Amino acid sequence: MLSQAQQNLRSEFDSVTGEIRLSVSSDLGRNRVVPWIDELMATHPGLNLRVQITDTNVDFYRDSVDMALRYGAPSDTNLYGFKICDVPRLLCASPDYLSHHGRPIHPDDLENHNGLFYQLQDIPFDLWTFKRGDEEYRVKMTGDRASNDGDLVRRWCVAGRGLAIKSCLDMSDDLLAGRVTTIMPDYAPPVSELWLICPTRQSITPAMRLLRDDLRAKVGELMNAMIAGGFFPPDRLSGGKKDA
Repeated sequence: MLSQAQQNLRSEFDSVTGEIRLSVSSDLGRNRVVPWIDELMATHPGLNLRVQITDTNVDFYRDSVDMALRYGAPSDTNLYGFKICDVPRLLCASPDYLSHHGRPIHPDDLENHNGLFYQLQDIPFDLWTFKRGDEEYRVKMTGDRASNDGDLVRRWCVAGRGLAIKSCLDMSDDLLAGRVTTIMPDYAPPVSELWLICPTRQSITPAMRLLRDDLRAKVGELMNAMIAGGFFPPDRLSGGKKDA
């Protein structure tokens, strides 16, 4: 019976067609999610993609999208979503930056370093929080660069312009390739979550379920590679996958 159910599921996904109209953040979308969807479309030729790359919140009544992939659980109780995974956030810098400015080992050392900030509505996220055990540290950073484009913040970090706190998914290629490294691993920024959100339960389509399951599989493989590389410990992931 289990084998038959698995076969039926594979047959259902083999025949999935339709349009994926997705909003996704700039860094995650360009560098991870769109290439993953390209692979998915190669094995499911009945799919079409319409993608909106933006770091602003999606408005399902205004924007021509059916789903949004976003960091953080949906705050609107009228929305419905699937949790993809927990996402550790990491303090990162390039080897070149660290060779010129030294490696901070404690949050107090950050006052001597240049911060690279994501900003929303002209307000930079320059108050950085770290936890070690039960202790919490808050550092008001200074820096000479801020942008509302997360991908640009990542590029500045890779280019050695300063320190940045970024999602491990956004930085995964650069971490695995050695273009950046993690700093102060004992002091962890708050863990985020990745969610696939849609307006209502009735708006969930087979294409959306297919994308959800593919994202969970791809993210799981990537997280295992980063854990194996020592970028963060397994206990930074709770492993929970639940629906809103």
